[in-house]
Amino acid sequence: MDLSILHDQEGFRLHVIDVLAQTPVDYLEEVKFIEKKGDGLEHWDGAGVLLPLYFPKDKGAGKNGSGQYVFLLNKRSKRVQQAGDLCAPGGGSHPFLDRLSQQILRFGLLPLARGPGFKQARERGKAIYEKILFFLGNALRESWEEIHLSPFNVEFLGPLQTYRLQARRWIIFPVVGRVKQPWRYRLSAEVEKIVSIPLQVFFLPENYALYSLEVPENLIAQGIPNPWNFPCLVYRENGEEEILWGATFKIIRTFLETTFDHPLPFPDGLKIIHRPLVSNYFSGIEDP
Repeated sequence: MDLSILHDQEGFRLHVIDVLAQTPVDYLEEVKFIEKKGDGLEHWDGAGVLLPLYFPKDKGAGKNGSGQYVFLLNKRSKRVQQAGDLCAPGGGSHPFLDRLSQQILRFGLLPLARGPGFKQARERGKAIYEKILFFLGNALRESWEEIHLSPFNVEFLGPLQTYRLQARRWIIFPVVGRVKQPWRYRLSAEVEKIVSIPLQVFFLPENYALYSLEVPENLIAQGIPNPWNFPCLVYRENGEEEILWGATFKIIRTFLETTFDHPLPFPDGLKIIHRPLVSNYFSGIEDP
C-alpha cells in the first residue's frame, strides 16, 4: 500500500476501521486463560491499552492543510516501574470501574459508542463484543487518569490481537482509537511527557537498531541475561532521541503490518545502542 495514505486523514481512518473489522482477535480465549489461572498460584491479569492515532495539521497550512498520522505515546516518569520507556496509555483492569464503563459504552451513552468501529465490533458476536467493551472502557479510564484524554475526544476504530507479558503475567488487550482534537493534557505522576512519532518513521530501515542493555548483578541473579538485547526503533526530533522497544514496539508493529499487509524493516544487527539497565527497573523503588 502507498504510504501517502498516512497523509489522508479520512482515507486512513476508514481503511483502519475496515482492516481491523476483518482481523481476528483472541479476547475470549485470553480472558478464559486469565480466569483459569486465577484459581491457581500463577495469577495473571488483563490490561486494556489504547493505541492512540492523531492527525495534527501542519501549522500555517489553513483549514484543509496537510499533515500526517502520528502515535501519541507516554514516556514513563522516574517515579514508576520501567522508567524512561515509551508506552501507550493503559494499565491493569479494575473490576468495578471498568464494568461500569462497559455498561456506559453498551448503552451508547458516549458519542464514540455510536461510530462505525462499534458497529463492526458488534458484528463479531455478543460474547467477544462484551470483552472488547470492557477493555476499551479500561483503556479509556487509564488514558484519562494518565494524560487527561477525555473519552469524548476518542473515536474507537477497532481491537488488536492481545500480547502476553510473561515477566509480569499480564495480557495486554490493545484497542485502536483516533484522537479527534488537540486537548490540554495534564500528566499524572506516572508520565514524564507525551512523545509523537509519525507512523511513516516505522517504514524506514535506518530507524531500527539493536537495543543492548547492560544488566546489573541483582537482576542477573533473577535470571535476566546480560547483555539483554531487543530490536528497537530510534526516533530523533529537535535534538532528542527516544527509543521504543518491548511490548509497545511489538504491538505497534503488529498494527502496522496488519494495516498495510506487508512486513516492516527489522534491525540488521549492525547498529547497536548500548545502555545500562537500572537496578530498580522492575520495581520502580529507589535504592536506599
